[in-house]
Amino acid sequence: MSQQLTLSSLFCVLALAGLCVVTGARELAGIEAPVAAEQVALSSDLLQG
Repeated sequence: MSQQLTLSSLFCVLALAGLCVVTGARELAGIEAPVAAEQVALSSDLLQG
Protein backbone atom coordinates (compact mmCIF):
# COMPACT_ATOMS: atom_id res chain seq x y z
CA MET A 1 0.00 0.00 0.00
CA SER A 2 1.39 3.43 -0.91
CA GLN A 3 2.17 6.00 1.74
CA GLN A 4 -0.35 8.47 0.31
CA LEU A 5 -3.12 5.88 0.44
CA THR A 6 -2.18 5.02 4.01
CA LEU A 7 -2.34 8.68 5.07
CA SER A 8 -5.66 9.14 3.29
CA SER A 9 -7.12 6.07 5.00
CA LEU A 10 -5.84 7.26 8.38
CA PHE A 11 -7.41 10.68 7.85
CA CYS A 12 -10.76 9.10 6.94
CA VAL A 13 -10.71 6.89 10.03
CA LEU A 14 -9.86 9.85 12.27
CA ALA A 15 -12.59 12.00 10.69
CA LEU A 16 -15.16 9.24 11.19
CA ALA A 17 -14.08 8.73 14.80
CA GLY A 18 -14.33 12.47 15.42
CA LEU A 19 -17.81 12.56 13.94
CA CYS A 20 -18.88 9.69 16.19
CA VAL A 21 -17.50 11.46 19.26
CA VAL A 22 -19.21 14.74 18.38
CA THR A 23 -22.52 13.01 17.66
CA GLY A 24 -22.31 11.07 20.92
CA ALA A 25 -21.52 14.23 22.86
CA ARG A 26 -24.47 16.03 21.27
CA GLU A 27 -26.80 13.18 22.17
CA LEU A 28 -25.57 13.22 25.77
CA ALA A 29 -26.05 16.98 25.88
CA GLY A 30 -29.60 16.61 24.59
CA ILE A 31 -29.00 18.22 21.19
CA GLU A 32 -30.93 16.49 18.41
CA ALA A 33 -28.91 14.32 16.02
CA PRO A 34 -30.55 15.65 12.82
CA VAL A 35 -28.86 19.00 13.50
CA ALA A 36 -25.47 17.28 13.39
CA ALA A 37 -26.42 15.49 10.18
CA GLU A 38 -27.43 18.79 8.60
CA GLN A 39 -24.10 20.35 9.55
CA VAL A 40 -22.21 17.44 8.03
CA ALA A 41 -24.19 17.79 4.79
CA LEU A 42 -23.55 21.53 4.67
CA SER A 43 -19.83 21.14 5.32
CA SER A 44 -19.50 18.50 2.61
CA ASP A 45 -21.28 20.83 0.17
CA LEU A 46 -18.83 23.61 1.05
CA LEU A 47 -15.85 21.30 0.54
CA GLN A 48 -17.10 20.24 -2.88
CA GLY A 49 -17.30 23.83 -4.04
